[in-house]
Amino acid sequence: MTYVVELQDPAERSRIAEAVLRDLPEWFGIEESTRQYIEGAATLPTLAVEPELGFLCLKQHTPRAAEIHVMGVRQEKHRRGIGRALVAEAERWCRARAIRYLQAKTLGLSRPDPGGYDATRAFYKALDFVALEELHGLWDENNPTLVLVKDVRPGFTVTPIEGLPELREGDDLAALIAERTELARGDVVVVAQKAVSKVEGQVVALADIEPSEQARDLAGDEADPRQIQVILDEATELVRVRPPLLIARTRHGYVCGSAGVDASNAPEPDTVVLLPVDPDASAARLREHLRERTGADVGVIVTDSFGRPWRAATTDVAIGAAGVEVVRDLVGEHDPNGYELHATRIAVADEIAGAAQLVFGKLDRVPVAVVRGLDVRGDGRGADIVIPPETDLFR
Repeated sequence: MTYVVELQDPAERSRIAEAVLRDLPEWFGIEESTRQYIEGAATLPTLAVEPELGFLCLKQHTPRAAEIHVMGVRQEKHRRGIGRALVAEAERWCRARAIRYLQAKTLGLSRPDPGGYDATRAFYKALDFVALEELHGLWDENNPTLVLVKDVRPGFTVTPIEGLPELREGDDLAALIAERTELARGDVVVVAQKAVSKVEGQVVALADIEPSEQARDLAGDEADPRQIQVILDEATELVRVRPPLLIARTRHGYVCGSAGVDASNAPEPDTVVLLPVDPDASAARLREHLRERTGADVGVIVTDSFGRPWRAATTDVAIGAAGVEVVRDLVGEHDPNGYELHATRIAVADEIAGAAQLVFGKLDRVPVAVVRGLDVRGDGRGADIVIPPETDLFR
């Protein structure tokens, strides 16, 4: 854990600024400019990682906009997360003051990299800063200025990944996603179960199914007995039966309609799609493949649409997860009135799945979305949300 503090003493601000900047001659080699940064730090809000590991000075220009005036991290501490921690704290500083936009400036792309500025630009890009324009003459003609900005208001975004082809067994889902979006550390890639099942070959042709007498009886005149047979094959227990509707427990422990077997959005007529064999393993594989493709450490959630006791209609829930917090346990915490919580556990992964479903659309064939702006990194699994049969009040 990197701890960032806000320095209050003007002399201490300048002292740490000088100690760090003198350690970065490749970036701060012009004495006049470096001295201005050191002296200016005394008058500006300054965040630091002590002892003298890194610092960041902020300058507020308008009620809604501020700038990272100067930032530095000692060379031997680069790539340790200190810069990210400083920017994250700067964003919190801005949000606490209702500042919406945080700006940064660095050397422009039109000048060949004199040492380190490619890495600086990549750093800001990884933190979701957007390059607005390159200015000539703001500093001097030999040093073009690249202006970057980030919207730091509270909240998160859910972005659909559009343009994916009809998926088939063996398709490289990670490559298809990486070709259509830029992922950043901390993003959550939410994938509809059918996308995962298709690439994993979890598709059954009904022509190959011979229905049993039980399947024929349950189907009656309203359903295809072959599809009913696939449901029976996927179920470990029939929890409720109102032919042809079957509520079943799957081998994963999930209780859902038709044991997760579905003909909608199947790749071919007269085929049905099954749940992945192991949704948590599917999420873990996709996460690793995305990291190999993009270098970004993201979380992955695999979702499916479930009905719920007490409520009409369906919503998407997490059936597989990797690299994310799945359940947030608040038992033992206290509310603002001092009441101790005794049973509050929040299904964070389900909430993210429901948000992503809003941009999927059942008819639009958009099976992947990226959720950005939430700090939900963890090591949960979809299996963590399964209710053991002995505690299921609806059995």
